[in-house]
Amino acid sequence: MKKKNPVRRYAGFCVASFIMAMGIALVTNANLGTTPITSLPFALGAIFSLSLGAATFLLNILLVAAQKLLLWKEFSVLHLLQLPAVLMFSVFIDLCMWLTRPLITDVYPLQILLCLVGCAVLGLGVSLEIVSDATVLPGEGVVIAIAYRTRKIFGNIKVLFDLSLVAVAAGLAFAVLHTVVGLREGTVIVAVLTGFCVRFFSRWTRHLTPFFHGRKLIRH
Repeated sequence: MKKKNPVRRYAGFCVASFIMAMGIALVTNANLGTTPITSLPFALGAIFSLSLGAATFLLNILLVAAQKLLLWKEFSVLHLLQLPAVLMFSVFIDLCMWLTRPLITDVYPLQILLCLVGCAVLGLGVSLEIVSDATVLPGEGVVIAIAYRTRKIFGNIKVLFDLSLVAVAAGLAFAVLHTVVGLREGTVIVAVLTGFCVRFFSRWTRHLTPFFHGRKLIRH
């Protein structure tokens, strides 16, 4: 009989968060645009001179508040676990941005390679996050809340949500900075390939499910 192991699950989530942050950092430091989910924090960071991690954390606080408005009485203390999760994730983003800084290059083929590697790393991290089944980041939490309220398919809402972030990021940056930042061909590459990478790595990461959830031994 399977029994969920919270220590292993949250340890798995921590590892997944670091890997996802590394993927985001690799894509962003390729200088071909950032990931769709990071596009708005990137624009906010450029406008207010914040690090990518700090802007990510501040935006995600608003996303948790949005979940409260959407779910109202169904919003529970468990939803607040997203705050320490995204705080850790935001710290990891800034750490990984610093660690991957030596990889920054102006050579276009190497930039494409860095972007592709980042996309693969991000896909691995997402697949581990799913398997750990500990909590979700606010960006996913608000999509779950919208899908619940509208009774629409999660995947469709997720695509619309990411596109909305990109559109708001582009509009806000152009209005304030008079240019678009963080949105280039790399953003499109990540948007198209990440789902494939998640499915690819899930073939192996799903075998870690018994480790994260533990097993209860029954003795006769």
